[in-house]
Amino acid sequence: MNENLTGQDWRIRLYIYQFFVAHGRPPSHDEAAQHLRLDPAEARAAYHRLHDHHTLFLEPGTNAIRMANPLSAVPTDFRVYVGAMAYWANCAWDSLGIPAMLGADARIEATLAHSSEAVSYTVKNGVLQADPFLVHFSLPFARWYDNLLHT
Repeated sequence: MNENLTGQDWRIRLYIYQFFVAHGRPPSHDEAAQHLRLDPAEARAAYHRLHDHHTLFLEPGTNAIRMANPLSAVPTDFRVYVGAMAYWANCAWDSLGIPAMLGADARIEATLAHSSEAVSYTVKNGVLQADPFLVHFSLPFARWYDNLLHT
């Protein structure tokens, strides 16, 4: 994390989230550059600075966004339905983060990793409605960025 984030980096991050929420996928750095009238190289560098500061997560070795927490750009075991939109969440924690971020009711369909059992739960008026089950995180929160794809 050699460089501090700039105001422009934060504007790009906001655009990423706005686009992701509207389209169910993150924008490429070229799309962000076009929308914000930037040079694509400038937007690409901003994506990497945002990644370095853990404000989003790029697919390893690429310029493509893999995660803009709580949203996932790739299919996962957690599908979150909000109104007419469907989003992928990175984990059980993030499946609750999407309705919290949007301030909306949601229906979540998930597959439990230990048993492959399909479960569903909802968030209504900010309250989780679910049958009791346990969520296990394989690493403590302070170590999630040790291997974010594994966590």
